[in-house]
Amino acid sequence: MSTMSRRESRSKDLLRQLLREYYIGAELWLPNDYPMREFAFQTYENEVYVRHMAFQSVGSLRDYLMDETPRQAYFSAALYRDPAAENMEDKGWLGSELMFDIDSDHLPGCGEGSVVVNGRKIPVVRRECMQKAKEEVVKLVDVITEDLGFSRSDIVIYFSGNRGFHVVVLTKNNEWRTLPSHLRKEIVDYITGRGLDPEIIVPRVPKKAILLPPTKNMGGWRGRLARLNLTYENLLNNLQHVIDVAGVHIDEMVTQDISRLIRIPGTINGKSGLPAIKLSLPNEFNKFNYGPHLSPFKCSAIVLSQVKKKIKFEFMDVKYSLFPSLRMKVPCYVAVFMALNRLVRIDSLIH
Repeated sequence: MSTMSRRESRSKDLLRQLLREYYIGAELWLPNDYPMREFAFQTYENEVYVRHMAFQSVGSLRDYLMDETPRQAYFSAALYRDPAAENMEDKGWLGSELMFDIDSDHLPGCGEGSVVVNGRKIPVVRRECMQKAKEEVVKLVDVITEDLGFSRSDIVIYFSGNRGFHVVVLTKNNEWRTLPSHLRKEIVDYITGRGLDPEIIVPRVPKKAILLPPTKNMGGWRGRLARLNLTYENLLNNLQHVIDVAGVHIDEMVTQDISRLIRIPGTINGKSGLPAIKLSLPNEFNKFNYGPHLSPFKCSAIVLSQVKKKIKFEFMDVKYSLFPSLRMKVPCYVAVFMALNRLVRIDSLIH
């Protein structure tokens, strides 16, 4: 083996060592019905997806994570009679939970600054944009509880470990679980406000059976707009803008997809090196702040740049410049992020 190959192998071994040590004691969370869910993983080396797996205990899942140290780890939002069946039609679909995805870099004013290195897009995740994502989650929870009729105890929120949040409704109501994709799209349209006729929601001229102005105790969009605490005049003069603001910015395809995968809380996101985290409502979610403290990797590392030309990128609100063959010492959370994105190799760890 050449010197270069030995160094690259050692770098991969050090990164896998960090991941393996983390999974020994990682706090993994699974829903009670996880034996009925499909598990899927992205492999560490060649980044292909391995699907159609099932686990009967958290211990066996932990063993898999320690042995394989996958880049990504998921379970399905769907429940199946046979989740390990290789053909989707053989799994025996029993229903899927309502799932919503809010990415901070997809929000207005937050999508700039990403870089592409070796064909890999590295988005910029900023603290202020993560706060905006939290505000979108608050709006979404309000719609789920006030308009769709679920209780807060039905709702589970996860920090995805990277760009934003997953919101899942853990309902046992089979009518909701078995909604087909086209009806889930109707929910998407309602939540986002697509296709609303402002004149029907808040007409300028009173119409039969419609009272003006809307009040907070009304259902649907009229109640949502009233809860913004705007004067009726402001509401009328800026109605389309207000509807755009009150609509929730969600990834629409996620909600419509009945076979969607959910990142396993407690596992490391292979794009950021941060763990996915289950957040209770309201305390843990309200206290959540995006920052280096989220990383379980508290050491330092010596890294060697693998870029072929100078690049600039941003991580955790800190801007970095990398030059070819640059060697430097960085916190381990930065080293893991850069190594997972193939910007550097890790030469040594400093505990």
